[in-house]
Amino acid sequence: MVSHGASDGRVRMSDATVRRRAVAFTLAELIITVAIIGILASIVFAATSTLRRKAEMAGCMANMRTLFVALDSYTQDHGHWPQVPISRRGDEKQFWEFWLNVLNDYEDVTLDTWQCPTYRRESTAAREAGERVEKGTYLPAGFDASGPGVPYGFSGRVPWLMEVGDHHGRGMLVIYPDGSIRPFEARSLDQRK
Repeated sequence: MVSHGASDGRVRMSDATVRRRAVAFTLAELIITVAIIGILASIVFAATSTLRRKAEMAGCMANMRTLFVALDSYTQDHGHWPQVPISRRGDEKQFWEFWLNVLNDYEDVTLDTWQCPTYRRESTAAREAGERVEKGTYLPAGFDASGPGVPYGFSGRVPWLMEVGDHHGRGMLVIYPDGSIRPFEARSLDQRK
């Protein structure tokens, strides 16, 4: 309701109209609020994505250490590095079946141990189709069976396991005989010191 002042000619709004306008947002306020919410959401999404990548890399490194311990135990128990039979080397499925089975006797070594968490997350097409990919993402070294010291030789410069792909954006992760994990360096092995 609008009332006119008798003496000064100004228009006065009723108290209900004033309260209604005080509660309502203007278009500019609404746009600013939505923009702030969008910025905050993008910050949270970026932080979540970064945390997920770091957690997956930590999981990948834990997998490599578990495989390292299993390979070390196998080598100590059997007196040599596990040897992939020649008949299985040309067939990817048989190659990975060998590695999945040979370390199966060692605690905590499963198919998931052989696969990088980032690789598992990124291979959604196969998972959605209900397929279970029976291959690993860590390629073991091909040492010969001459004795238990061979994998520990070469001044510790020959890696035991190497990631098949660069799943973390820093280069393929490699685990060395001393248990250290580093991204693969492009320099040749003889240039390392």
